[in-house]
Parts: sequence; C-alpha cells; structure tokens
Amino acid sequence: MKKKYKMSKQFESKKESLSIINKAYSDKSDLSSKNEKIKSLEKKYEVLSKRIKALEKVYKFHKGIVQSISSGLITIDSKGIITFINSAALSMLDYEYQELVGTNIRELFADGHEADKILDELLNAKRMYESRETNLLNRSKKPLPIGFTTTILTSEDPDYNSVIISFRDLTNLHHYRVQIERIDRLTTLGEVSAGIAHEIRNPLAGIKASAQVLEESFSPGDHRSQLVSRIVKEIDRSNELLKKFFNFAKPGKPKQDFVSLETLIEGVFLLLSSKMRKKEIICEKNIESDITDVYVDENQIEQVLINLFLNALDAMEGVGVITIHLRMVKNRDEVLLDKASQAVLLIIEDTGCGIESENLEKIFNPFFTTKSSGVGLGLSISSRLVEENGGQIFVESEPNQGTRFKIYFPVV
Repeated sequence: MKKKYKMSKQFESKKESLSIINKAYSDKSDLSSKNEKIKSLEKKYEVLSKRIKALEKVYKFHKGIVQSISSGLITIDSKGIITFINSAALSMLDYEYQELVGTNIRELFADGHEADKILDELLNAKRMYESRETNLLNRSKKPLPIGFTTTILTSEDPDYNSVIISFRDLTNLHHYRVQIERIDRLTTLGEVSAGIAHEIRNPLAGIKASAQVLEESFSPGDHRSQLVSRIVKEIDRSNELLKKFFNFAKPGKPKQDFVSLETLIEGVFLLLSSKMRKKEIICEKNIESDITDVYVDENQIEQVLINLFLNALDAMEGVGVITIHLRMVKNRDEVLLDKASQAVLLIIEDTGCGIESENLEKIFNPFFTTKSSGVGLGLSISSRLVEENGGQIFVESEPNQGTRFKIYFPVV
C-alpha cells in the first residue's frame, strides 16, 4: 500500500514537472509571437513616420508657394465666409490673418451692391471671372483697385467646396492710365492752343500799333486818349496770356545740368518772402544732408516751384505754414523714373483749404481752376515741365486738411 502511494506521488510530481515544462515552452512561444508583433508594428511605424514626413514636406512646399507668390489669394466657402488668405493679400489690405478669417468677404468690397452681384454670380450661378476689376477697402477704409480671377475648388465632400479669388493691386496701373490720359489731353490741347494763339497774336499786334498811333494824335487832356490807353493795356494783357499758351503748348527743350534743389528752394523763398510776411505765413524746412544734385533745367524747375508756392499762398487765409521736405528715396513701382534706382523726393505741403476729392484728378488739366481770377494753366505747365525733366508729380489733399505736392526726380 505504501508502495502504491509512493508511486502515485512520484507520478504526480512528474506530471507537475511536465506541466511546468509545457508552460515554459508555451510562454516562450507567446514571447516569440509578441516579439514578431512588435517588430511588425515597428516596421509599420517606420513606414508611417516616413509618409508623415513626406506629407509635411509637401505641405510646407505648397504652403511656401501660396505664401510667397505676389498675387493675393483668398478662399471663401459657399456662404462667402473667408476660409484662407495669404500673406500678399494681407499686406495689400493691411490686416492680420485672424482679423479676416471667419468674416464675410462682402465687408471688404467698397461697393456693397457690386459685392452682392459678384458673390451671387460666384456662389449661386457658379460664374467664374477672368481679369475683372473692382475696389476693395483696406484697414483705413481707402479704396484698393484690384483685378481678380476666380476658380472653383471642388472636393469629394460638398462641405469643403470653395472659391479661390486671385487678385493683384492695380494702383500702379491706375496711376499709369491717369498719366497717359493727361498726356493725351495735354498734347491735343497744346496743338490746338498753339494754333489759336498764333492766329490771334498777329491781329493783336496790328491793333496795338494802330491804337498807339491813335493815342499819340490826341491831346493830353482828351478823354479819348484814356480809352485808347485802356485798349493798349488790354492787348498787353492778352499777349501775356498768349505767352502762357505757348509755354504750355510748346515748352522749350530742357537745358539740363546738375542743380541743387536746396539752392533753388532758397532762391524761390527769398523771391516770395515779402508776400509771405504780409500774409503771416511761415516756411519750415526739413532737408536731409545727403541730397544729390538733380539733372534738370534750372529755370524750368524754378518756374514749377514758384507756381506751387503761389498756389500754397493762395490756399491759405491768414496765418499758415508751408513745409518743405527734401530727402533721398528708393525708386518705387508707382514712380516711372526709367531705370533709376534712387530718386530725390521734394514735398511741398501747406495748411490751406485743401482740394475736394472730385477735383484731385482734374487739377493738372489745362484751364481747370477754382480761383475766380485764375486761368488754370499753372499746374498744367508745372506738370509738363516736371515730366520734360524726367520727373513725376503727384498730389494728395483733403478739404480743410491742406495739400501736399510730391515731386520725384531721378538720380542720374
């Protein structure tokens, strides 16, 4: 009996040992399986990591393209809400990204009715535009002329369908158009004025000669002598007006040389100083020390400065200030100074009555004037003389806020 019990005990012990051995093999098999799974996951992670890096590279590449192009890009959803805007567009409009994303693009249009029409055709009629022109408003609520093109961005998910609006700033082009139109008007009117002035000048000379002979035939006390003297005086006045016509129609070819603008300004200031003192107008100067001489006709540019000073004096009643700025600037896109990389900028500003916005585009037109005694040729002649000397002239003004004339001369 004891033997059987002993053998049974030994059997149980062997069975337990076999169980432990089997379990050990089983655990080893599980561990091997786990190791294989870990290696598989590591390979998948490595592949996924490479794909993520590739996607990031592609994303950064395309983002760099979108943000680096000079054209403005805006995307809007089906309700006209801005979903994206690139750096160029933000720079043109002078906004931050967070300020515009999530707002309706209609708020950027200068004309609300035009905005409604364009958005309705874009979002509802699915009409695309090519080189359409309109005006947006920047942060300062000033109109920004743009030319824009639109494209539909489609997606498998209708909720992600959007419209891409690509646009460029047309401010420079607008300046070019205005200048070309002004030159066309000046050329046409100059030719007509020259012909008329020439035809009038000859008979006036005959009338003046006859009147002077007639004047000498009267005794000093004869009242008719005063009438003839008045005729001669009016003829002289007409001749002065005709000289202005000729200066406008056919300005003399510039005799250019290197001239100091600072010296020219001092000369004009001395010439008009007595008139400025009578009107209690002071002149302030802000002139940099490194101003380069400009290659111009001294007499013609002096005439321009005199015209601008006189206009400033006429615009101010009582106490006022004329401020002169003279500095070097880099050539800008809106300034057509050939290939000059630098320019001398002359600014003449006053504290006068200013100019109405509707008249700003007209002030360089011949015969346009708001003065009761003016002829309207001073600024026309000034504009033409500046352009004849390779420069450009611009005006900025607001009613009751004064006027600023900016003249750019290329550095030769």
